[in-house]
Amino acid sequence: MSKFLRYIFILLGISLLMLVVLDALYTYVYTHPRHVRNKVIWMKEIPSSEKFDYAAFGSSRTFYNLDPLQIEKETGLKGVNMGYPGANTFEIMLMVKMFLQKFEVKRIFIQVDDQYNKSHYDRTAIIPFMPFIHDDIIYENIKKVETNAVYLKYIPFYRYMKYDSKLGFRELMMTSFNEVNQFEVNYGYAPTMKKNMKESNSPYKFKLKDVKNKHIVELLRVCKEEQVEVMFYTSPIYNPEGNLELLNTHLPNYKDFSNSILAHDMFNDPYHLNTSGTKMFTNLFITTYFEN
Repeated sequence: MSKFLRYIFILLGISLLMLVVLDALYTYVYTHPRHVRNKVIWMKEIPSSEKFDYAAFGSSRTFYNLDPLQIEKETGLKGVNMGYPGANTFEIMLMVKMFLQKFEVKRIFIQVDDQYNKSHYDRTAIIPFMPFIHDDIIYENIKKVETNAVYLKYIPFYRYMKYDSKLGFRELMMTSFNEVNQFEVNYGYAPTMKKNMKESNSPYKFKLKDVKNKHIVELLRVCKEEQVEVMFYTSPIYNPEGNLELLNTHLPNYKDFSNSILAHDMFNDPYHLNTSGTKMFTNLFITTYFEN
């Protein structure tokens, strides 16, 4: 029996050691990438000495719909697009906190829409933060919304096993390849495919609830402390039918652009602009916010 128990303990010890080594290896690769594959890693990689006039945050409706390079060419103002697909208000708030901890900026833009009422985290959008969960600012915020946060932080390799589809071996290899950082080339903007959406009479329906979003409240608190001006906006939606005017009661400096582009051939789908639509909307963004 004693030999058997000794064998079990040795096996457990070897397994634990393997998990510790794998956790350290994966974490090193993701925190020292040769190929930046998400916005969280990119933000970590940008030198803190970099200067920005503004930053934009949000979901794919920021990521695909606003071109900072075009803004810089026309105004001389340097900005960065920190939006990424799937981000809810929690991920947006956390991205803003991380950004303001590292960079000085006078003004930020937050894209909000029919997803405003969502206060839970997105199970996919939260994944890019996992390699950095030992960072205090990330852990302290994630543990407020994820009951398993303590296990994700302290059990070796658990976070990589849980999110294997997005942080597994394939993603590790892709991060290890030395490729051009497209985020850096386009200042965080990602052009959508050049296809045009088919014309449709079907409205995009939604109904917002008249309640505050706790993550937006926290975001505003942090920005007030850091003396950063916050501008909220809604980017174009094809044929929207909802009550976005409600956001005026909860958000300062809110501007609704949802009906600013009507032509279907400016959209990739009802929720996202194509490259032509992004150029048009970015021009409108410039005249609204950067031309006094």
